[in-house]
Amino acid sequence: MAQPSTKPSDQEITHQPVRSGRAMRRFRTVSLATVLTIYVLILVGGIVRASGAGMGCPDWPTCFGRWIPPTAESQLPADYQSIYADLGYRDTTFNVRKTWTEYVNRLLGVFTGLWILATLLCALPLRRQDRGLLWVSFTGFILVAFQGWLGSRVVASNLAPGMITLHMVVAQIIVCLLLYAYLRSQRDVLIAQSSNALGRLPRLLLFSAIVVTLIQLLSGTQVRESIDMIAKLNNNENRHLWVDNLPLIFSLHRILAYPAVLLNLLVVVLIFQTRSLAPSAYRVAVVVAGLTIGAMVMGLTLDRLHVPAFAQPLHLWFASMILGGLFYLVFVDRYARQANRQPSGVDASLAATGS
Repeated sequence: MAQPSTKPSDQEITHQPVRSGRAMRRFRTVSLATVLTIYVLILVGGIVRASGAGMGCPDWPTCFGRWIPPTAESQLPADYQSIYADLGYRDTTFNVRKTWTEYVNRLLGVFTGLWILATLLCALPLRRQDRGLLWVSFTGFILVAFQGWLGSRVVASNLAPGMITLHMVVAQIIVCLLLYAYLRSQRDVLIAQSSNALGRLPRLLLFSAIVVTLIQLLSGTQVRESIDMIAKLNNNENRHLWVDNLPLIFSLHRILAYPAVLLNLLVVVLIFQTRSLAPSAYRVAVVVAGLTIGAMVMGLTLDRLHVPAFAQPLHLWFASMILGGLFYLVFVDRYARQANRQPSGVDASLAATGS
């Protein structure tokens, strides 16, 4: 009696790669959407700080004890300033604009968390094809949960400076992790599109640009914290005196701006001098150049025009995206080097037959 065959049918063999391809394309789409959502959240978070709306909701996760914030002071208890005195409302009156700005920021944070959860779920079908995608997505998901908890601590600490810096650093780590997941998911595409890689000097300058940009981000956050303290002491008045009263870290930040701009623009020039990189490298390089010029303009605006509120979030946002763009270029170069190490054409056939 014939035994039933355990060998998969031709139909199963035909459809398996299709399912795998669809799963990978789905992961790419969702992970890229997640990265873009995080960048929007970074911008909105900067707007919250620049507008002084960080304590628009004195409690967390509710806002004045409500899931839907009030739209008028009359909706709050008469003694709300006493109730939230320890959270910064002893001498602060309700401001509907600041309250809803902070609340929208929180909603966007939840929305971002859902996107990262979707990225993790999309990575599950790919665990056999590329287990690394699953682990990176899972790490990003855990860090987002930590970021949510950290956000509650920031509110509870009444915007303590060190907590704000840590909050920003974790956001940068999350976006770089998700960006890496997106790049890893199209590794084969980038390898196939690349026939050349950066030389040693351009690669060294690229890593140097990342280090300097990261230092600028950290020192810039310290400057922002100092500005927040000076603004609070001056009741958001006398802006023309703020820059003169900034600590030494501002001088470091201003001095490092020059090598940061030069390094970023030099990296872009060297990218275009390198032939046959993946096409996306040249598009990202153009974006990095534009963002670098934009960050420089916003920095000069902050310095010369007495720290206008609109320039603060844009300055941080541009710097964050520059870091992401440089990170992208590192992995394009990495996969280009892998492409150069892989045999092709006749060499590949000989390697396959052992000749």
